[in-house]
Amino acid sequence: MVEAENPAGWIVFDAVEIDLTGRRLFVAGTNVPLEPKAFAVLALLARHPGRAFGRDEILDAVWGHRHVTPGVLNRVVTMLRQALGERVEDQHYLHTLYGIGYRFDAQVRLLDARPVSPDANADAASTGPIVSATALVPVLDAVDSRTVSPPSATDGKLADSPISSTHVADSSSVALPAPAPPRTRVRAAVLLCMLLAAIVGSLWLHQTSSSAPAPSPILVVLPLHAIGANSSADGNEAAFANGLSEDLTFRLAHVNGLRLISSASALRAQQDGFDAKQLAERLHVTHAIEGSLHEAGDQLRISLRLIETPSGQILWTQDYDRKFADVFALQQDIAQAVVSALALHIDMVQASEKTVDPQVFREYLELRHVFLTQNDSVAYAKAETALNALAARAPDFAPVHGLLAANLASGFEDIGRDNDALHEARHALDLDPDDIYAHAALGLVASHNHDWVTVKKEYDAALARSPNDQVMRSIIGMWLGRLGYGKQALSEFETNYSSDPLSYWGTYNLATELDTLGRHDEARHFLDLLPGLESEPEWLTVIARWRNAVWRHDYTAARHFVEQMSGPSSQEDEKTAHAYAAVAYAAVTEALLDPTRWPQAEAAIATLEAKTGGVSLLRLFAPPLNATPLLAEFEPGDQQPDGKILWTVDFTALHRDPAFPSFLQRMKFIDYWRSNGWPPQCKPEGDSARCE
Repeated sequence: MVEAENPAGWIVFDAVEIDLTGRRLFVAGTNVPLEPKAFAVLALLARHPGRAFGRDEILDAVWGHRHVTPGVLNRVVTMLRQALGERVEDQHYLHTLYGIGYRFDAQVRLLDARPVSPDANADAASTGPIVSATALVPVLDAVDSRTVSPPSATDGKLADSPISSTHVADSSSVALPAPAPPRTRVRAAVLLCMLLAAIVGSLWLHQTSSSAPAPSPILVVLPLHAIGANSSADGNEAAFANGLSEDLTFRLAHVNGLRLISSASALRAQQDGFDAKQLAERLHVTHAIEGSLHEAGDQLRISLRLIETPSGQILWTQDYDRKFADVFALQQDIAQAVVSALALHIDMVQASEKTVDPQVFREYLELRHVFLTQNDSVAYAKAETALNALAARAPDFAPVHGLLAANLASGFEDIGRDNDALHEARHALDLDPDDIYAHAALGLVASHNHDWVTVKKEYDAALARSPNDQVMRSIIGMWLGRLGYGKQALSEFETNYSSDPLSYWGTYNLATELDTLGRHDEARHFLDLLPGLESEPEWLTVIARWRNAVWRHDYTAARHFVEQMSGPSSQEDEKTAHAYAAVAYAAVTEALLDPTRWPQAEAAIATLEAKTGGVSLLRLFAPPLNATPLLAEFEPGDQQPDGKILWTVDFTALHRDPAFPSFLQRMKFIDYWRSNGWPPQCKPEGDSARCE
């Protein structure tokens, strides 16, 4: 048990001040934003310096239960280290105790109010609570007739202050009677000791504060505003401006000690008009880059500002006037200038030795922006056609062929696309072995063939080359979830969400993985965020929220979500399918409340399947369970967002069905588990497995 908390309002150490009442953290006088749970962990540890806390003990105290994955606490500790200005390899305050948990080490002071100034902090560090000048008079009078012993020098350090009441009362600290010096000389001596102690304390505090590392910056690159741009037939100036911003984010991702917010969340923040304070509160960033792009003929002007959040103070501004042909060097110069302004170091991305047509680079950025941000099927189809044409025109530009390979591998309608994806990916890697989209494409094709060893190899290679790539985090999380590694998948989704909190897919993946693990109340929080992140009403959103409501036994909410299922759709066939689905989901909802209604629900499900030509996953909720056709729905080689629903803890009847072990063998899960570790819900049983 954690003992009773000290009632003090402030915890102070070195250049750090923790406001327990206002729930604020100040480092060197600057307010550093923290998530509520992160602040609670910091307050818990700082109240008990030197004490080892187990992980479960922290989770119990802060989250109220132990049903939180290690990834949650890991992310919070990483956030705290960044806020306090330390790294995992250089632990000063937060020490990891492997196999146990964490320990906080610092000389803390518990105060009722915030210190007036750093000087006051230094005084208090040596003398304890601050004492007013009026309060010193009785103390000075008490030592008038005594000779105060000098500080002990046995340890080479200053002893405690001679005005401490303990020293005054302790006879061992007082010399034998001697002629008393004049009162003024005694007071002068005491004041001189106090002054020396204050000076030493101030110097110590200054040295400690100046040597403490500054918190690692968290940066968001907001999309450039395209102003006065050249007119063009396809109107892609804004896409080019967004693409340049995304490319700058990619380059800055190679900076040691800098954390980047994803381009998707940056775009959403700009669209919603976030100011500096909102950027700090919603994205937890310390800095933001904003600016504009102006095109005139073959000339580019990029105007940039580096802003501190939440204050909005402009730290650095720069205008860049270059020819369009120099766009590569321009991006390198901008990245280096930003890094220098943040006092960091960048391992610069090496430019290709081959000359690349800047127009090809421009079109590549525009198309990548469409694939990363657009949900419009018409725009997507148009971009696919343009990407194929661009690859034919640019046979030696690796990024184009890597992006094409990933796009082909993401479409699993026929084996021909897989073969084309392999060809494009291998060509891209011949040109550039570090192309992350080519590695991702090879992993996706391998997943279609259930070659999980190759999947892991290629995904690891992609992430090693771009550890801040949020698309790769999502892909890896979905792959881990599909193989039954729910907690590892959740850790990937949590990492993704921390850098991409305004993205639909980042939020969706985190919410549905929490549901898969049975943490339905936590999942509901993130599911409720989805409607505000949609570019248009999403069918996946209403289905996920319906499932969550059913698992929480909130059938009023489930009925509400059924009412939303007949909403607008961009295509007529989708409208028809959604209408039949709404009838089936409504019937299942009522049957879950009244089992006598399952015959009507069964008929509605059968009608839906006849219209869509597949087995509805609604059968997972309906008795009696017929596992064989349901499991067949999970066998194709695609990587759908809901592939992890197979492992939902609420579907244990499916896992215990006699058909399940043979399904695991066909999927080659068991072979992979034997070499790479078993998920916690499954155990080996002969040549097969048993899952609970």
